[in-house]
Amino acid sequence: MDNIDNIQLQYALASLMNGVIHLIVLVATIVLIIKKRSMATLLLFIGSLLTSLGFIGGFIYNAIAAKDGAEALLNAQVYLNFFSVFSFFLFGIGFLLLVLNNFKKK
Repeated sequence: MDNIDNIQLQYALASLMNGVIHLIVLVATIVLIIKKRSMATLLLFIGSLLTSLGFIGGFIYNAIAAKDGAEALLNAQVYLNFFSVFSFFLFGIGFLLLVLNNFKKK
């Protein structure tokens, strides 16, 4: 039983660190969009916001789905994965646009 408790503690710590990183990136994109409004910074912000919402909502969605059995939990994981991919896609496109528009060769 001690091993399960240790794994749960490790999972909780990893989730906490993941949440802090999401918060840092979200705050950074908010600062960036305040300093420079562009399509790139807007996509960065939206991607970061959706990723953070997916991270938080994932815990809730998994808890609800787990009550309906293993198949519902697997379906929840699939939906969350697609949501995560879409969020990171927006963030990645925003980052690419930011780099292309702000770091041109001289």
